[in-house]
Amino acid sequence: MGSVVALDAFRKNLEADRAKASPPRPEVSGAAVWGRDYREVEAIVYGLLQARGLVAHHEGAHDAGFDHLCMNALDAAYRVADLGPPHLKQAVAPLKRWILDAITEDNKRDLSWALVLLDLIEKSPSR
Repeated sequence: MGSVVALDAFRKNLEADRAKASPPRPEVSGAAVWGRDYREVEAIVYGLLQARGLVAHHEGAHDAGFDHLCMNALDAAYRVADLGPPHLKQAVAPLKRWILDAITEDNKRDLSWALVLLDLIEKSPSR
């Protein structure tokens, strides 16, 4: 009978460990990053999702506040023809600040990629 209780406890611990597991690290390569035209919405979505994934991987979970900032940046990128590049720059700035505050010695390589992606989105000329 003792083994059944121990097995139940083991399963509960295993489920708790799975819940604590951070999201997987997205695959980021130089060719994928530099080979896109960040004036296109598809490339902007790629960049924001990669930055979101890198931050979530190192933070241990997706953050609703960061996700909201990503959606604001996507909206600004989608409407850059109407609102202009300064509005896009204003929408990307809080994401960059968030990432800069989160950089540590252990995650600086990945989060630097996230900053590069956001810079490419912010500084690509609009059509």
